[in-house]
Amino acid sequence: MKKIKSMFEKHDLVKIVLLAILVTIVLTWVIPSGSFYGGTFTSSGRLREGLADIMLSGVYSAQFFIQQIMFIIFVGIFYGIMTNISGYKVLVNKIANKLKGKEKAFVLGSSLIITLLTSILAQTYVVFIFIPFIINIASKMKLDKMTSFVCTFGSMLVGILGATYGSEGFLYFLSYLNNFQNITVTADVGIRFGILALTYIVFSFFTIRHLKKTLASKKQEENITEDLFLVADDKNTKVKTWPIVLFFSIIAIFAILGYVDWLNNFGIEAFNEFHTWLTGLKIGEFTVISYILGKNAVAFGLWDLYIITIIMAFVLILSVIIYGVKLDDVIENAMLGIKKVINPLILLLLIYIVFVLVYWSPFTITIGNWLNEMSQDFNPFIVTITAAITSLFHVDFGYTGFGLGYIIASYGDLSNVAHTIYVTINGLMQFVAPTSILLFFGLSYLNIPYKKWIKYIWQFALIMLALLLVIFLLLAYV
Repeated sequence: MKKIKSMFEKHDLVKIVLLAILVTIVLTWVIPSGSFYGGTFTSSGRLREGLADIMLSGVYSAQFFIQQIMFIIFVGIFYGIMTNISGYKVLVNKIANKLKGKEKAFVLGSSLIITLLTSILAQTYVVFIFIPFIINIASKMKLDKMTSFVCTFGSMLVGILGATYGSEGFLYFLSYLNNFQNITVTADVGIRFGILALTYIVFSFFTIRHLKKTLASKKQEENITEDLFLVADDKNTKVKTWPIVLFFSIIAIFAILGYVDWLNNFGIEAFNEFHTWLTGLKIGEFTVISYILGKNAVAFGLWDLYIITIIMAFVLILSVIIYGVKLDDVIENAMLGIKKVINPLILLLLIYIVFVLVYWSPFTITIGNWLNEMSQDFNPFIVTITAAITSLFHVDFGYTGFGLGYIIASYGDLSNVAHTIYVTINGLMQFVAPTSILLFFGLSYLNIPYKKWIKYIWQFALIMLALLLVIFLLLAYV
């Protein structure tokens, strides 16, 4: 036992993910794979993953999620440069100084903003744009690593658990589910908002309890946030900060406009109509604006991750020009920014390998079918167990809708309840699963051991599980 414990003392996150990959490979040798065709479950036998498959899975991992990978690299470039711009440094220091003594308000406020954005925006990774900024401030306020984590990455997990209109995993889940039964994003959205509020309240209780302990502890200095993008002190009061404030405000506005699905969520057609009008404007016979925007330009609400990087790039270029940053410094800081996100990115790629292996050998669908056959009637406990197991291995929640959509649709009038169970349990699993992308990315970013996180979060996870089970029972039987 001591050997096992000591084995995970160093590089624990990588070792835990490698163990998860190993378990997944073993299960492909043990559990038959399966799929649903025309509403009928078909077994494919044991599709064992071998050495060549394991190596190739890493390549496919990068191919499947290249958009997210490129986006995170660009965020690294953005903050690598931005944190060395005088206006940004002065702004972060000013905010941190003004918030001294108001740590609770800062933590709860940041947590609420990140939670709501994650719950509503159609692309979860967009929220990551604002994470380093919040951590920069937390670091300057001398807050501990765990507090910085819970008000950023932890709050993103709260938003995923209480997904209302957002998170690409949830939307892809619905998209695949609609191949079997029409369930819209607005189905039971009031219940999910209630779950979001409940989760935020319970999560905030543990956040404040921890914050009070650390602020009162003499050991606080030992756990101050290790900021990847450390902002140096800059007391030059003559530096203007309003351009940086304006630029970040523009990014925030475009993030909301571009990644809230206005048409499907709220029936607002104005943005689609505006896009059609804008791209149709002509100078003579030529639609010049459509040429400038490009063939892949889409209306607000339908953006992918590539588009927001264009906005960030313009902001970065203007910041460099306004504050007179030398080109050599820009290149050097950009390269340093990339280096700083490499370790979290490696974990992301390794975790995606689990998804690739399950995609090739879908033994989780067989498990889902076995559990479904245990009860002829809808059983919220069985559905919860199924949702937990699939969330552990699928990594990409959308695949759950693809693989198990027929089972969910087979519950008839209770399909909406099953849909809610899958969404919320998937979110709850992200708090503890060794295959949780955001969890491990955030732990690596802030250099927090997995064991320390579990020690912090286990009570929250158990309380939320109990509360969710009560909600599921009420939805199913009342």
